[in-house]
Amino acid sequence: MPVDAYFIQYKFILPKSVSHSSYTYQKLFRALYGYTQAVHKSSGKSYKYHRKGVLSEYPFLRPAKNTVIIPPSALQKLINFFNTGSNPAHKWLRKGEWKAVYYMNEKKLKENVAARALENLLNRLWVNAEGEKRLLFDELRRVANEGADPNYKAMLLSEAKKVLNSEWFNKCYVYSKTLEKFKEVCDSLRR
Repeated sequence: MPVDAYFIQYKFILPKSVSHSSYTYQKLFRALYGYTQAVHKSSGKSYKYHRKGVLSEYPFLRPAKNTVIIPPSALQKLINFFNTGSNPAHKWLRKGEWKAVYYMNEKKLKENVAARALENLLNRLWVNAEGEKRLLFDELRRVANEGADPNYKAMLLSEAKKVLNSEWFNKCYVYSKTLEKFKEVCDSLRR
C-alpha cells in the first residue's frame, strides 16, 4: 500500500547582486539538506563535522533539481524554513534578502521508493561515539556485537527511534534488507 508524501518544487529568489555561484546560494541548500565539513589541520589530522539541515532527520528523495519528496511530518518544518529561514545549519540573525516560492502536491509513494529514502536517511545519521562521529547504524551494530554501557545503548536507541517511528518505516522496511537488519539490530538491543 503506497505511503503518503508531498512533492515540493521550490525556487530561491535572491537579489540580482547575488549570483547562483555565490556562497549565499550554497548556504541555502546547506541549510535545507545539511552538509559535511572536512577540516584538515597542518598537523596532518583531519576532522569531519556534520551540520544538520532542515530535512536531515527525515527521509526524502530529490528526483530533480530544486525538488524534494518528503513525508507529511516534514512539511511544516520545510514551510517554516521557506518563510523564516530558521534552520539548524546556520544561525542567521535574520532571514536575509531572499525568499522561496514553492509548489506543493500530495503524492502516493511506492513502498520500495520510500524504503530507498529511509536507507539514505540511515547513511546520514551520525552519533558521537568515543570522541568521534560514527554512523548511527554502524554504531548500533557494533554495540549489538560488543555490548556497551546501558546509558549509551539507551541514547543510541533513542536516536534509532526517530527512524523506527517515522511514518514510512513500518510500511516500508520489508522492502529493504538494510531496513530489516536495522530493525532487527534495534529489537535485539531493546531486549
